[in-house]
Amino acid sequence: MNNLAYRDQLKQLENVLLGLPQVELETQHYYAEGTYTRVLHLPKDTILTGKIHRFSCINILAKGKIKVVTDESDYNIEAPYIFVSGPLVKKAGYVIEDAVWINVHPWDGKMNLEQIENTVIVSEQLEYREPICLG
Repeated sequence: MNNLAYRDQLKQLENVLLGLPQVELETQHYYAEGTYTRVLHLPKDTILTGKIHRFSCINILAKGKIKVVTDESDYNIEAPYIFVSGPLVKKAGYVIEDAVWINVHPWDGKMNLEQIENTVIVSEQLEYREPICLG
């Protein structure tokens, strides 16, 4: 269950961060049957927030150390580390040591990044709603 009070604090942090100089992060994209994988290279001392994903996804810290705060929990993680975040989870992090963060999302569509993001990422209007069950 997502903690909406935590979510509000994460959104406040994100609003502050958006007013600061932004860092361009190296990102790689991989497509395989049934999945889309994004690799993000994070320099030490970076503070970042993530987009809200519609579905649960696999998170892999392949390198480094990060303090992670979500609307589910908060913890320090050190590579190698793998966990699953639930649907509609908001994440923020402080990079303690240069890191490589990997997200694996379910995806059966075309290898089109814009289409993937439109499907996987939740728009601001929907982020506080519970997932809809269609079956």
